[in-house]
Amino acid sequence: MHIAIREKPVKLLWLEALKRRLFEEDPDFGFYHEQFRRLDAGFAGEKRVDREWHELICPYTFSVLHNLILINSAQHSHQLDTLFICSHFMLIVEIKNINGRLDFDDFTHQCIRTKPNGTVEGFPNAITQTQRHMQFLKVIFQNYSLPIEGAVIISNPSAIIASHPNTIPIFHVSGLQKHLNSLFEKYTKTILSNEQLTQITQQLLTRNQPSKVPTSIDPSRFRQGVLCPKCQYKSQMHYARGIWRCSSCQYASEEIFAEALQDYRYLVKPTITNKQLREFFDIPSSDAANRLLRKFQFPYTGSYKNRVYHLPENLVDYMKPFFRSS
Repeated sequence: MHIAIREKPVKLLWLEALKRRLFEEDPDFGFYHEQFRRLDAGFAGEKRVDREWHELICPYTFSVLHNLILINSAQHSHQLDTLFICSHFMLIVEIKNINGRLDFDDFTHQCIRTKPNGTVEGFPNAITQTQRHMQFLKVIFQNYSLPIEGAVIISNPSAIIASHPNTIPIFHVSGLQKHLNSLFEKYTKTILSNEQLTQITQQLLTRNQPSKVPTSIDPSRFRQGVLCPKCQYKSQMHYARGIWRCSSCQYASEEIFAEALQDYRYLVKPTITNKQLREFFDIPSSDAANRLLRKFQFPYTGSYKNRVYHLPENLVDYMKPFFRSS
């Protein structure tokens, strides 16, 4: 049994950083906040479904992979929310965290959502998306004769699933175990050995194309420095003797630097120099900036005067052991 841990999408991390720092008067403030709201809700819905996998009772060895981004021969992407693979079949799961009444039209290939207040909205049809992913995986794994199934899971408990075609199963998250049981009963023939299952899993992970950080925006559009969480990121904190202190509310923290540096990594670039650190975080002393950079043992290139530090992914987790309170 292998169940992957679902990581936050890079775009969501980028939007989180931008949400903390973008000036309210920016013309795109509302646009980015709505993007964050939608993506954050989608991620929360996916995590809700993930809990079901850990409670799964399965008679076979299996793998569960999340957020796979695969490229087809036309160089178009297939983003799979979750992929379940066992020795008998493969199941593609598309997850939607939306509420209201949901009508899936098989002729227009559209999902129509009616909110409780009567507002009607159109969404891309998750059923059509799932069928597209199924066809793609059938091409990749045609030599294995492995049955490929698909399902759409609605993770919002208040959603009402109304009309929908019978082409792809669509149900609430609570129905996942029952649906898998029906597939276990349908597919009783062993197609893959455990070795082949491992090979397929590794092949998919090798083909996976991780999301990239969105295009950087002009730093003049957002607040720089270490920002105070107690002041809703409106006030800047200043560095002295290893501690960052808010000039407005006097809140002090050592660890807050990790969040701020991660913001820099996503919004500016994944490398930093002594000069760039001083300018962005308002550190007046070159020696203090140098001590701060050396403290976290970041990998670097270049000589002492021209040193460029490379900021690792998952920066907050990376920096945690270096703080005195850890």
